[in-house]
Amino acid sequence: MKSYDLSVDAAQSGKRLDVFLAESGLELSKRKIRQVIDVGGVYVNRKRVRVASRQVTRGDKVRFEYNEHALKQLKTQRPEFKANDILWSGDHVIAVNKPPGMAAQATKDQSIMHVVPCLAALLKELGRPHQKLLLAHRLDKETSGVLLTAEGTERATWLTEQFKQRLVEKTYLALCYGIPKQLEFTENAYLSEIDKRSGDVRAVRSGGRQAMTRFKVLAMHKDLGVSLVACYPHTGRSHQIRVHLQINELPIIGDKRYTTAGRKNLPSALAELAAVHHFLHARALAFTPAPGAPRQVIKAPLPERFAAFMQAIGFHGDSGE
Repeated sequence: MKSYDLSVDAAQSGKRLDVFLAESGLELSKRKIRQVIDVGGVYVNRKRVRVASRQVTRGDKVRFEYNEHALKQLKTQRPEFKANDILWSGDHVIAVNKPPGMAAQATKDQSIMHVVPCLAALLKELGRPHQKLLLAHRLDKETSGVLLTAEGTERATWLTEQFKQRLVEKTYLALCYGIPKQLEFTENAYLSEIDKRSGDVRAVRSGGRQAMTRFKVLAMHKDLGVSLVACYPHTGRSHQIRVHLQINELPIIGDKRYTTAGRKNLPSALAELAAVHHFLHARALAFTPAPGAPRQVIKAPLPERFAAFMQAIGFHGDSGE
């Protein structure tokens, strides 16, 4: 990883970010500089910036980070969204069905494409003009399902406020190890922040943030010890559903972080399906896309491996939800 720390002087003030970087002796072409901006490798005053045309001003501190090998890999990457992954659009909101394995936002590995540049590439491919795309919320990398993006800061702020005020109704589906004792239950445990070393979130007695999820069991396969559970998170903490299910001895199948080795005894065909990503899916979101607009309920079909696992054990995709 190479990094450069730069400062904007009076003569450079008002220039586009990509032009400023191109004139700063980085030994990269403008095209490659824009690639680094797209994947989230540029920070202005410690805030990530993905807009090449953004103007810099005198005194701005610009950090430029890139991995040369990752940039070469980007050349051969194709957009990971397909046209039918756009579930709904209107009022400057685009709801997509995020596939498992796609990062919601930029990571340190610049070879990994994430939601915004992938969606922008698809829209360009479809010949569809759009404003600046912004995420309205997040999903874990391996979690699939409904994800909202906004065109422009104003609409992104409107959506984000709905999430903060808990006005968005969220429904997830999880395939879990274990047979629950109750068909409906609620977990209200305080959770820590993500540990910077381990990447784990823990349930804590003090110092955490309140997290509440309601659960409803939709189907059970007692011979395999597998359950399908609908999850209705009231709050939106990192790894919330995954940790709450682990607490209740119902770890998510395929979850490499919160499932112990002893809970992975599945027939080989099922184990192969669960080897790629965990089985947590953001099935539906209900939200208001704009002031005065009708409320929308958006549903996302299951990813291929999740659906195949369900079919193999006789569970139905909708199961009344």
